[in-house]
Amino acid sequence: MTRKPNNIQPHLQERIDKAIANILTSTPYNEFIKEVKGYIADVVRGKSHTKNNTFTVPYWAYKPDYPKNRKSNGGYFIYYVAHELSHLIAYKKFKHGSNHNFEFYQIFMEICPKEYQHFELNYKKTAAKYGIAKK
Repeated sequence: MTRKPNNIQPHLQERIDKAIANILTSTPYNEFIKEVKGYIADVVRGKSHTKNNTFTVPYWAYKPDYPKNRKSNGGYFIYYVAHELSHLIAYKKFKHGSNHNFEFYQIFMEICPKEYQHFELNYKKTAAKYGIAKK
């Protein structure tokens, strides 16, 4: 059974579904589109749930007026979705790679558009050692 988080924003479901499809379609992980479910929720931070292939992205990270989205034309939201997807795919592929380690960043760098990968450095300073470059 798919676990739905509290405080979801159902009117935005189409947006996150489209983001998932856009991120994964041209990657080796496109079959994963059918297996994963993302939600935009009124939460402080996002979280992936590897047992049921779901994840949340906080509403503030989606909002068009969030400064990082405004400056990147919505790129911060795409980055956040790619980040959470990377946790789920890494876990499925490596059975342990859901932490911010080499396996996680291997997936992240494959699926997150290059122009948005630099946002990861604001979250994990150690991301640079895995190949995440500054803008």
